[in-house]
Amino acid sequence: MKMKRIRFEMENFGPWEIDVAPTVYPPREDTELLCRAISRLGGDASNAIEIGCGSGVISMALSSLGWSVLSYDVNPYAVACSRANIERYGFERNVTVIEGGVGEDGWSVPDGTKLIVWNLPYLNPPGPNEPVLEPIEEASLTDLGDGGWSEELLRSLKVRDNDDLTVVLLFRTDPISPSSPSDWLMSGWSCRSIEMKRIGDERLEVFAMWRTGSGSKEKREEICDSAMDRVIHLPDKGWQRLIVGDQLSGRGRRGSKWESVPGDLLASWKINREPSEISTPGILQIGIGAAVSESLSCELKWPNDLISIRGEKIGGIMIEANSSNPGFRIGIGINSSPRVVNGISCLGWSDTIGDVSLEEVFRMVDSRVSGILERLEMIPDIDQGSLEISSWKSLSVSLSRGAVAEIENERARIIGLDKDGFLCVEVDGREVLVSDAHTIKWNYP
Repeated sequence: MKMKRIRFEMENFGPWEIDVAPTVYPPREDTELLCRAISRLGGDASNAIEIGCGSGVISMALSSLGWSVLSYDVNPYAVACSRANIERYGFERNVTVIEGGVGEDGWSVPDGTKLIVWNLPYLNPPGPNEPVLEPIEEASLTDLGDGGWSEELLRSLKVRDNDDLTVVLLFRTDPISPSSPSDWLMSGWSCRSIEMKRIGDERLEVFAMWRTGSGSKEKREEICDSAMDRVIHLPDKGWQRLIVGDQLSGRGRRGSKWESVPGDLLASWKINREPSEISTPGILQIGIGAAVSESLSCELKWPNDLISIRGEKIGGIMIEANSSNPGFRIGIGINSSPRVVNGISCLGWSDTIGDVSLEEVFRMVDSRVSGILERLEMIPDIDQGSLEISSWKSLSVSLSRGAVAEIENERARIIGLDKDGFLCVEVDGREVLVSDAHTIKWNYP
């Protein structure tokens, strides 16, 4: 069999001369992207799995970082290539290559595994009249329909204790492939983007996934005065959150009373770290709103309202801190169904995502908040630049549909956000910063 030799070299890894057989995926830009992602992981290296090892480069990179690696590939030629390349550079002491993979009989994650890495196949499944690859290439390069290989992996992890497991996956996020991080968010996992690159017309993104709160359970109370006040009393370490059935003195922005009915989401989080470790409180509030609105298929109105496409309120996000308590608190209230509050028509998640249970909504929201704020030894924090971009993108959705802002009866052109989450606007030729949502009137098409 004729081999192709490819030189692989990047910061921290190589140079390695890699032999690649026909039908074996060679090291490319996505390989480098995944290598950069795993080089950013912290904590102590222990036992890792690579799925779809191809030529063996990712497994060699993991071994260079101190990991003991069990590598899988369904392509026997890839297994042979990986073994040869691994042995050439002396990694065979820490890397074992096996033919097989996710979805095959008997495949499972061994106890003690702390990390799974997979450059997911992201070619779309061929249509009825479209050409297909050779069977070996099809299995290693083409995604599955209905959730993709990502969901297949997720299903396989439901049968074991995953509380200390980190999963690092490379997805194609534009155009969207069948495999998606959203499936993990629906299943009690959190995710955080740690590397991204656009290659031609495609955007590839590496996400780290982990069990929200390392599998810890949220606290629950049937009734209390205020979930935001009650959550203060939870421990000063770990991922602490409280969900309540009803609150007597729930509050919204500026101390207004938050009206709710049984079945609504009323939850608060005690974040045992300072906001400055990640971003400013204003950007954090908007960024969390952006993430939650994506899960609920609704829109975000600056600075903290979850709304329908017609501007009807669905929920809200609030951040509070005080000098007598470390860290800060987040409160999120979301209507389950439509109602009229103080003469104003409001909607619920039933209008945007349908008949979804309170438990499912809490799980999605908890995972979204965790993805931004949970502190983990292995996974780097989200950076402020990414949070600012996602915040502005979310706010821009309604603007792109024609939503109009007015200040003192003058039309305002929305320019952007500053680092504190204030709204940058232009009014009558003047640029101003807006910090008070009550100074703006919004009109929705």
